[in-house]
Amino acid sequence: MQLPEVLPDESLFSRICRYLTQSNALRDESLKHLLGDERAAIHPYLTSGLVTISKFTTETPSELLLTQTLRPLFAFFLPKYSSIIQDQKVNSSELIRACQISTFREREQLNIKHCPLCAAKDIYTHGVAYWHCAQQLSGVESCSKHAIWLIHNELPSRIHLSPDFLPCARLSSQPSNSLAREFAQYVEHYISLVRSGKLVQSSSDRYGAELKRKGFQTASGRTRRLQFYRGLYEFAAQILPANNPLLPKSPEDFSYFSALLASSFNQHPFKHLLLNFYLSHHTTAVEGESIPKVERIPGIEGYCCALLKAGVSMAQTGREIGKSRCYVKAVALKNAIPVNLRPKIITREVKQVIIKMAYKGFNRNAIAQFFDISSGSVELIISSIDGLVEWRKRCKAESFRRRYKCQILRFIEHNPTACRQEIKFGCEAAFYWLYTHEHSWLEANLPKPQPVVRVDKVDWEKRDIELSEKIITLVERAENPMTRTALERTLVISGWLTSKKSRFPNTFNILKKHGWI
Repeated sequence: MQLPEVLPDESLFSRICRYLTQSNALRDESLKHLLGDERAAIHPYLTSGLVTISKFTTETPSELLLTQTLRPLFAFFLPKYSSIIQDQKVNSSELIRACQISTFREREQLNIKHCPLCAAKDIYTHGVAYWHCAQQLSGVESCSKHAIWLIHNELPSRIHLSPDFLPCARLSSQPSNSLAREFAQYVEHYISLVRSGKLVQSSSDRYGAELKRKGFQTASGRTRRLQFYRGLYEFAAQILPANNPLLPKSPEDFSYFSALLASSFNQHPFKHLLLNFYLSHHTTAVEGESIPKVERIPGIEGYCCALLKAGVSMAQTGREIGKSRCYVKAVALKNAIPVNLRPKIITREVKQVIIKMAYKGFNRNAIAQFFDISSGSVELIISSIDGLVEWRKRCKAESFRRRYKCQILRFIEHNPTACRQEIKFGCEAAFYWLYTHEHSWLEANLPKPQPVVRVDKVDWEKRDIELSEKIITLVERAENPMTRTALERTLVISGWLTSKKSRFPNTFNILKKHGWI
């Protein structure tokens, strides 16, 4: 048995299919020779069992792995599992698990793809059509040479092999767009670079630097999500057909690429390739609001004030310093910087009244209801005044202290005989707050602790003597011996003679003497 020579960009799966087709060999017997198991399944682009298969080829296992499977690409984008994926002796189940295919949220049903025009050309050039390796990657939907959509073919049975299972050149084809073709060409070039070892391992830091250079990140490292994800979605919508599981749900599907940029989860290689392809096409920075040149004052708050005084809007200032718009507004109020906001409900006079009410201890919800504004706006004004938050905390603590002390004293007055436990259950919130903050006062005003009542232990020796006397009387009167259970039931002593046997030596001596046990 010898597999046919490999053709340009042919997968190892395709060579096995060609062998079954040309030799008319039985599938089970061929699998028994190749892998030692007639029920082994051959994956179309993550083939395992390379050590045994290489015995029937002129290539080494490492050459089969590198040039006739997509395992190098998965190992490149999944460095955590790279050693398992590149292991030539790994079995199929461990390989699929290491490639994380079942854990990707976006995954399509396993099938095999081909281009009818490529199949016709292969028949003309090589005399046979075969499965191209680069076309099998999930997300590659266009032919890189003929710009037509690839045709998906269902794999036969669970073993995925059958004689004559090769691409058909007589199927109709539909032209794809230029961007899908460019992406397929980009993927083929990327795979060749990975196989040659010319690429450095991908990382989130490299993505971050590239995003910042393209204008998709602020100086503080925050991603401008609206522009970035909208462009990615438009790219993916042209590269993939409609209803493809790899397609993002919407332009606002921020979770689709957020984990990839954070490098916190294992992501599908298609996502990495799509992101790299998009960044390679995006040559100009994102158009946005221009930032005037201002002196870079040390500290975020100082730089924020400088931007606001220079006339930069609060939204753009927040993006520049990496903070929320609410933070920028709080800094503006704290430093008396006028902001251009509409509608202007909270005027300077309203702000002064809010501050006075806050100093008097009014609840922020009551203040908000009085002026018909949000409680968040009230809290923002309170936070902008130095010392006002600490003052309100002290007032609240004093209020709790007076209220809880009065509550404890009233309970003691109405229940003069109550013990400490009853006071704790009756005034639970007050008791625990005073126990934490006014422990000395609480100890001085609570009733004295009741003395602990000592409970004497059981005198088993005395109990043994009493029980032995009862047993003697019972033995003298009974005609026949009784079981232990019957004795316990008669003497109303549940379990003493079974579970407490060691506690009654005299009793058991009497029972043995009379032959009852």
